[in-house]
Amino acid sequence: MSRTCCRSMRWVFLLLVSVAVPLSAVAEGLSFEHAGEYGTAATFQVALGDLDGDGDLDAFFANMDWASEIWMNNGDGQFARSRQLFGSGAHGIGIGDLDGDGDADLLIGRADRGSASDVYFNNGQGGFLPASWDLGDREIAANAVTLFDAEGDGDLDAGIYYASRFSVLYTNDGTGRFEPLGARISGMAFWGDLDGDGDVDVLTQLHSGGFEVLRNEGANDLVSASHISAPVPFVPGSAALADVDTDGDLDLIATGAGDFDAPLTVLRNDGAGGFSYAASTSFRAAYGRISLGGVDGDGDPDVFTGNLGQSVHMGLNDGSGEFVDAGLNFDLGDNAGISALGDLDGDGDLDLFTARYGSGGPNGVWLNRSNGDSID
Repeated sequence: MSRTCCRSMRWVFLLLVSVAVPLSAVAEGLSFEHAGEYGTAATFQVALGDLDGDGDLDAFFANMDWASEIWMNNGDGQFARSRQLFGSGAHGIGIGDLDGDGDADLLIGRADRGSASDVYFNNGQGGFLPASWDLGDREIAANAVTLFDAEGDGDLDAGIYYASRFSVLYTNDGTGRFEPLGARISGMAFWGDLDGDGDVDVLTQLHSGGFEVLRNEGANDLVSASHISAPVPFVPGSAALADVDTDGDLDLIATGAGDFDAPLTVLRNDGAGGFSYAASTSFRAAYGRISLGGVDGDGDPDVFTGNLGQSVHMGLNDGSGEFVDAGLNFDLGDNAGISALGDLDGDGDLDLFTARYGSGGPNGVWLNRSNGDSID
């Protein structure tokens, strides 16, 4: 186990179960209830997955200054800390079946120089063992991890963004062993089929400003196709690909750049990988990290923005990629990490697990009570 595990005897953990506090949105019927607080470390990202195979979503905390950890869901959105620790310096996490055995494994991106990004294999019951290999990137700081099938061979490959302002594609041999493929990609890469031809293209955010589309010409031969000018802060987790205007292709949505009252940035895809910039003027949430999911049940992706040093917001999509502030105050109090949306209590709607990065926790569970249920 990682070197941080030896510090576990002097690491104090908190589990604070709060009084249930409902929040009601300006949108009719939308409300969230604060259902618990967990952990004391600076969590860059909360990621969700069924880690113990019991059918509910558990949580992985990618922690920077202390060991990363797992909190197991009891099925109704209450969590208990696992005894497993995963080393410090985590600045991104991918959860998925890396070795093809049907359970959820872990790929942890390490931002500590001297510590390589590494893989942990699941025993099928939520117990994890480190792989005998790592990604060999110990001299550079990994800031974000994305899992996807780049080769079309049925296993999960990985895209990692590094603090040195480039991204690398790692291919999986099917057993969870990763090797870099091709040249470094300048900027922070977002991976997806942008032109509808069935393979994975790249929309990369350039540190010099704007975006570049890299079209996959086959066998992961990425060729520059276009540049787009758009204001976006260069912050890991500040953007994501999703079909925000519900026309069947992948767009990009990001927090705005400039002051703290900037509109969201939306890049609309024409279906062939051509993008045009639009600002979501009705919803203003700048310079932070985002999470996407349909919280109001109308079939389009809504957005949660964890703004750096400012209050966080939920934006409701009108179906065309225009967002309206839901009027909810989640009261994180300081810098947010990358939070996660998922059905935590098994009632069929999306709940929220917020990540608190700046002050070192606690992370919070907010249960979606739009269908009228509540905590007993």
